[in-house]
Amino acid sequence: MVRSVYCLVTASERDRSWPVDTDLDARSIDVAQRRRLLIGCAIVIVAAVFAGFGARRADRAAFLIPVVAAGGLGLVYLAVSRFEYFVLGILFVRASLDAAKIGAGSIDATGALSVVFIAAAVLWLLAQRRDPTAKVSATAPLMPPLIALVAAAALGLLISRDPLASAVEWVRLGTLVAIVAVLGRILEDEHVLRLGLLAVLASAIVPLLVASVQAVRGGGLVDVQGLDRIRGTFAHSNPFAAYLFLMITLAVAIFPHVSARWKFALVPYVLACGALLVLTYTRGAWVALVVALVVIAFLQDRRIFVFLLAAFVAVAILVPSVSVRLSDLSQQEKVTGAPGNSLVWRFSHWREVLALQTNPLTGIGLKEVDLRDVNQVAPHNDLVRVYVEMGLAGLAAYLWLAVVLWLESVRTWRRARGGLARGLAVGGIAATAGVMMLSLVANVITQLVILWYYFAIVALAMAAVSRVPDEAPVAA
Repeated sequence: MVRSVYCLVTASERDRSWPVDTDLDARSIDVAQRRRLLIGCAIVIVAAVFAGFGARRADRAAFLIPVVAAGGLGLVYLAVSRFEYFVLGILFVRASLDAAKIGAGSIDATGALSVVFIAAAVLWLLAQRRDPTAKVSATAPLMPPLIALVAAAALGLLISRDPLASAVEWVRLGTLVAIVAVLGRILEDEHVLRLGLLAVLASAIVPLLVASVQAVRGGGLVDVQGLDRIRGTFAHSNPFAAYLFLMITLAVAIFPHVSARWKFALVPYVLACGALLVLTYTRGAWVALVVALVVIAFLQDRRIFVFLLAAFVAVAILVPSVSVRLSDLSQQEKVTGAPGNSLVWRFSHWREVLALQTNPLTGIGLKEVDLRDVNQVAPHNDLVRVYVEMGLAGLAAYLWLAVVLWLESVRTWRRARGGLARGLAVGGIAATAGVMMLSLVANVITQLVILWYYFAIVALAMAAVSRVPDEAPVAA
């Protein structure tokens, strides 16, 4: 089973054989352990599929509670037997878990998963520290600013009006530290790295199936313009669109470096993601994807410009409703005096959010902006949110993290000589460019599912290139 999966994700047409790896042979899975892995994976997959398709049932709690419980048991089973497969299993199902949200409270399946993952990751990382042969994590440069951001967020817990809501959000934010630290370790193994890439791409299977049903039968979010915006297994169309932009970016970046059969699979994959991204009617994600594809075109293949032009023409002809979504961009003010387009509204809303800041140093606490706003409207700007909720300390950590991400993405790309590592490095830079742009007009930092997959792409790139010597950088 493991051998067949590895062969499927082999990135080079010239290298399709099973590699001879004495370390891998020393840690080979016996028959009983392989059976346990298959059972755990089967439970997780079945739970994810049923959670996605059952999200619209009338009695969602009665349906989802046993499904989520089964999925949790499957993940625990994997965590005990093979921790790296537990992490890959979470990457596979995480995009489908928002459909398992039962109530309106803060405690849900994703919150429980965050607690379980942090606990398992801490125990595993402590065990790794006692291993004298353990190498420096590939994602080690990202850890100081990430830890600083989480530490700055903790300061606001002391003055938050709703400590429980802020604490839950802080735990969810803390999973970023855990996932980046863990991925930097487990992806050192080339076999796990390829399976990790497969898990990230395959995580779109259930969301794409559910979104396809919504596109045919309806069931998305109908906005004021009458557009039925599909959302897949996500709580809203915006995070679903951001997720699709990341999957398209990763698939396009690695496309020149995979085998012919994987190119055959990636073409319909990108087309499906692109078509459903259009039907989310999320303009910010559209722009983020264009930015990412332009970066890939400059760094890797200029023919992408031709495909972009063809895509624009096809969308304009086949999806005329897109013009409805873009129709208000030239309207400054409506007859009622309300903002005529979302950009004008955002500037006005940002001023209202900044007025909530009463503690410039530590902020007012995580999630307080949503709770204190009369209409409970998110800021739609991560810089504004971080400053108001985390203060100057959090803003400094956030900017530090942004700078480190850029520097490490460029450094990773310069060290990548070719092959799959080169594609992943290009994908890392492109994803960073798109996410940074999107964070200026959307709520990326509170969409942990988006950050999980973004950091997974960055970790895949850094781990793939970590074996390349620093003495031979690729010229810009």
